[in-house]
Amino acid sequence: MIKKRSELETIPIKKLLMRYSIPAFIGNIVIVIYNIVDRFFIGKFIGEEALAAAGVTFYLLMIFIAFSMLIGVGAGTITSIRLGQNKIKDSEKILGNAVTLFFILGIVLSSVLWFKLDWILIKFGSNREMLPYASSYMRILIPVSLANFYSYGLSNIMRAAGAPRVAMFSMIIGGIVNLVLDYVFIVLMHMGIEGTAYATLIGNVLSAVYVLYFFIKGKPMFKVKIFGFNVDETSSIKLKRKNLSLSFGISWSIITIGMSSFLLQIVNALVGAVINKVIVINGGTSGVAIMTIINTYLTLIVMAVYSIAQGSQPIIGYNYGAKKYGRVRETLKLSLIWGLIMSSVFFIMIMLIPKELIHVFNKDESSSVVLEGVKAMRIYFLLIIPASIGVIGPNYFQSIGNAREAIILNILRQVFIFLIIMLIFTRIWGLDGVWYSQPVTDVIFTVIVMVLLFVENKKLKKEA
Repeated sequence: MIKKRSELETIPIKKLLMRYSIPAFIGNIVIVIYNIVDRFFIGKFIGEEALAAAGVTFYLLMIFIAFSMLIGVGAGTITSIRLGQNKIKDSEKILGNAVTLFFILGIVLSSVLWFKLDWILIKFGSNREMLPYASSYMRILIPVSLANFYSYGLSNIMRAAGAPRVAMFSMIIGGIVNLVLDYVFIVLMHMGIEGTAYATLIGNVLSAVYVLYFFIKGKPMFKVKIFGFNVDETSSIKLKRKNLSLSFGISWSIITIGMSSFLLQIVNALVGAVINKVIVINGGTSGVAIMTIINTYLTLIVMAVYSIAQGSQPIIGYNYGAKKYGRVRETLKLSLIWGLIMSSVFFIMIMLIPKELIHVFNKDESSSVVLEGVKAMRIYFLLIIPASIGVIGPNYFQSIGNAREAIILNILRQVFIFLIIMLIFTRIWGLDGVWYSQPVTDVIFTVIVMVLLFVENKKLKKEA
């Protein structure tokens, strides 16, 4: 633990941020590959209706992610701060409470979704063409929500515990298994959309087993070198039976800090349901299929930038707890610069080859999905470069334990800016109004976040 404390306090920020961000990036990209691979096989081998159904379930699956982030981000943030204060026992209590909370939430959420699934899918934008595909897909995935919580949710605590590479590798395990089984179940065994669900299920379970083993033993299940990384880290904290009992104070702290990420995902899911309803009215199944493709690439971009935010979280949280505000400012500045560079790369790619990107998920090159999709992607991602500030900014406030600003910002963006703009624009331009809503939202929200970060930077500079 002394070594890990020394690293976070003394290693140059650039080197430290790379050490934490690169594994987070690889792990998050693997998560995105789940969706990309699934939708590739669905779009190429099943059809447009199934692809649209995947888009509907995407927003429903965001509810799983929301609860995962509620506990995972909250626990990870507090763990970073407590480790910065050298409070090891407190950190282990946080881990134990997180594991128990995930179990309870998994049972409750699965039960609710199982008995109300078709009704929920219709509310999230499914029509008669999509519903059979969406329902079959979700019936398989609902029981595995608990595994998803442990595999994805605990990754934030793993990074805080000084094991970003192990967190990365846990995601890689699930991603590789999902990719291989997608091909086996869909192409070779012709299982349809159910095959995609089973592939995802098995991948998530294996990833969850790997994560839980790490925290119980304090070391990886096996040693491995991958992408130049030696996955042989140890955990500064362990999962102990005595810490599984819920503490109201600890649980409340976890939920309070994680509430920002939770609300962001919940709001995204609900806004997504509204978007699907609007698109079905204005563009039918083809419109939903286009939005599914856009969301696939949007998730890829956001998760890539969010990797930088995740990498900065333990650095900012630790040094903020240790009152090393100069290092906090440096981490924030570098995170913003890297985020802008990352989003610029994606912007160039989308503007140059949108047709090719759409063809990845579509088997009919002359379909309306391709023709409308090219225009839609270029409009939707027009201002994606400055939008990276809107990803990193709220995460900063969350990293220092200031949940209020993060919550307000995330709700402001999705509800009071994007949703209102979209509803107005669609009344004027129909389906095109959905595409134009995103860049307008991006520029407004970026300005707001930049002002708040400027004020925060002056505050940190004064206290340093």
